[in-house]
Amino acid sequence: MKRTLETYGKNGVIEIKGNPQETILYLRNKPIQYSWLAEIGSTWRYHIAQGLNKQIVKLHNGITDMLKRGISNEGEFLATTEFFVQFFKYGKYEFGHYKLFEDIHWLEIPKTEDYNSIDFYGGMFHFAPTQNSIDEKLVEEYKEQILRGSSPTMIILHVENSHKFFILDGHHKFLGYRKAKIAANSIIISKLGNDYKSIKETMEIARLMKCNKSDYLKRMQSEKSNMKYYEGHKIELSKLFKEVKY
Repeated sequence: MKRTLETYGKNGVIEIKGNPQETILYLRNKPIQYSWLAEIGSTWRYHIAQGLNKQIVKLHNGITDMLKRGISNEGEFLATTEFFVQFFKYGKYEFGHYKLFEDIHWLEIPKTEDYNSIDFYGGMFHFAPTQNSIDEKLVEEYKEQILRGSSPTMIILHVENSHKFFILDGHHKFLGYRKAKIAANSIIISKLGNDYKSIKETMEIARLMKCNKSDYLKRMQSEKSNMKYYEGHKIELSKLFKEVKY
């Protein structure tokens, strides 16, 4: 199931910008995660993240209950899209309901609300949490629920043609699916269209995120001269993940 919505974002608190090479996630106009690729003989990913103690969107009971038991029909899917689109700034967003891979892992983010800079092999898909507070008891509850046949639904944010995915809601569900070794049920929200930032803009973002690692900044600068390499990259989610049908 898919649906595209456009929002003017008058009350939006979340913004995501990027392209196949880089993705920046903002909360209330402040960058909280910035991820970019560099070709250094192999594909490498550089990432700056801020850990947050709470999820970045607040749900009401009706949406919470639907996501806990899993979106199972078109009406619930439409209600979920209408609810989440209100959090985003201006843009077009495609909502798609998918089953992800069975073996999925996420990038560790800081346990505090400080920024942290890390780098690692980047030739693959990466899922990043936005919340650093995890209740292991709740993870076990979701694992048992999933093993009994339930399919709770996660909400994941993404930029069109990017390999980077951010978990907006469903951190405990994500870990529950991983422990159960079952393909995760997720609505992926993709910001349509790609945004290419200048080196001046990206250096300013790095400064705001307190990144002062010279090798990171050098990689950021050098890769900007290689942007033509990324412009032709296309990713079709329906060819990567199994689309859920009602």
